[in-house]
Amino acid sequence: MKPTKLEKLIIDAINSAKLGLPDWSAIAKTEHVSLEYLQARVEWMRRVGMIK
Repeated sequence: MKPTKLEKLIIDAINSAKLGLPDWSAIAKTEHVSLEYLQARVEWMRRVGMIK
């Protein structure tokens, strides 16, 4: 399963964040999605094993 643009952005944000804590609100604002949607997507990615 290929990651979408948003999923790639989430993975990159996690890998490049200091202490593993990305600024989710800034990412949501940049991508024009709600913070709740972004957090739900991160949780889904964790459940399916795309990220830890």
